[in-house]
This record gives sequence, structure tokens and C-alpha cells, in this order.
Amino acid sequence: MRIGLITHLGKHAAVDAAKELLRFLPARGVQVLLDPDSAREFGLADLSFGEDAIGKKLDLAVVLGGDGALLNAARRLAGSEVPILGVNVGHLGFLTEVELPDLYDALDRVLSGRYTVEERMMLRAQVTRVSKGAVGDFIGLNDVVVTKGAFARMIRLKTYIGPNFIGTYPADGAIVASPTGSTGYSLSAGGPIVDPVIDTLILTFICPHTLAARSFVASRKDTVRIIVSAPNEEVMLTVDGQVGFRLENRDEVLVEAATTKTRLVKLGRRSFYEVLRTRLAEGNV
Repeated sequence: MRIGLITHLGKHAAVDAAKELLRFLPARGVQVLLDPDSAREFGLADLSFGEDAIGKKLDLAVVLGGDGALLNAARRLAGSEVPILGVNVGHLGFLTEVELPDLYDALDRVLSGRYTVEERMMLRAQVTRVSKGAVGDFIGLNDVVVTKGAFARMIRLKTYIGPNFIGTYPADGAIVASPTGSTGYSLSAGGPIVDPVIDTLILTFICPHTLAARSFVASRKDTVRIIVSAPNEEVMLTVDGQVGFRLENRDEVLVEAATTKTRLVKLGRRSFYEVLRTRLAEGNV
């Protein structure tokens, strides 16, 4: 078996765990490779799995960090079909499957084949500019957000679902979330909680300046199209809260279900609703 380690280098516990796995896994007959950043950090450049043809090099990826690290890994591995085992280092996460103290037991289960793989819908966002045509193409797991800058005034968002015009909304922005992302920024803005195994698009406006604005849940076969009206204002597109792109007045943002999916390793230890209940009780959503 070939396992790739993707490590959050900003967390000492994650780094320590990765170094321990570099000794533990080969002793179990596993070939271990590292993400390029970790390979450089550890001085093991020959163990890097690189950025190309990752699906041909790995059977499984182990992400050591938290939900943010897993979101980053999901984009990096998009299209590879490599299953991801998320190991949480820090606060309870929605995406990570196991806590750090349970890592070795989880790996024993994985190496013996006692796991399932759950597919999660990803999002694709394309940006078209009147003067230039296509200027951006992005993929994410959680959400695509159009939002005003820190000092910008309210922006206007002409919005369509499929071919249907649903309105022009004065707001601070709009969130198009996947079901996986429904418990993130979308939930904070008043969006619904959606079971992550359901494929759908969730559209929620941020601080809309109208009582008529409500969240929309659309078919995965639909597209959400937003045309930005914000002369002389700063507007940003962000993907998973990690990738940013500056938008201009009259830019068109098209969001749809991506053709690729994220594949998450599940050990059957806790359900989505169990995690949700715990986080709601902690006030940590």
C-alpha cells in the first residue's frame, strides 16, 4: 500500500505525528510519500509525491491537521480519486474522521481493509470578465463566496439559478455552498444544515439589505450565476476561505457541481449528526 502524508506544518503535534509515521508505516510494509512542502521541511525531497499524476502514486492520503488542512488537501487531490483519511489535531472538526490519540488504531483498520469511502460533492467556480472572457477557474469542497472588501460599501448581485432570474440583491455578499460546506460560513449567514451525502447547491446571501432574501437549495444539475454590480468597490471571490481572487464590476461568477468528488475514508465511529450535535452543544460551529 502507498500512503501519502499531508501535514499541517504550523502544528507541532501534526509534525511530530508525521515523523512517527515515517517510522511506523514502513515497518508495516507501507510505502510512505510526503506532500512537497513537508518533504522539503523534513529534508526528504526524494519522498515527495509531487503535484502531478498523484492518483498513480498513492492509494491513500492521510491528512494531519484539521478541517482547514483537509480542505486544502481536497483541492490538491481533486481528480486523483485518492481517498483521504483526516486526522484531527486540535478542535473537533466536521471533516476529519479520527482524533490524534486514535491514529494508530485507525491505521490498523485501514491497513486491514475495515473502512468505507464516502464521496462528497465539490464545487467549480468560473469567472468571466466582459473585456477579457474567462479569467478564473477554481475548485473547492466547502464554498464559493462573493463578498465586499473591508472598506467597500454594499454591492448588488444579479442572481440566477439555472436559466431563471431570481433577483438583484443588495448585500454584503453571497455564499454558494456544497452540502459539506453547509455547516461552515453558510450556516453562520443563516443557511440550512444539509446532510453532506446529498448533492445540492446552497445559495445564501450575506447581510442582505432586503427582507425578501432567503436561502435557496438548488439541484446539483443547476448552476448559480452571479453578476457583480459594484462600481469603484473592492469585491473578492474566495474558495474554501483559502483561495482569493479579485473581482471587477460586471464580472460574472458561475458556480456548479464539479465533475470530480472528494473521497473521505470513514471508519463508522461517528455520524455526521453526532458530530453536529456535539459542536452545537459546544457552540463551536
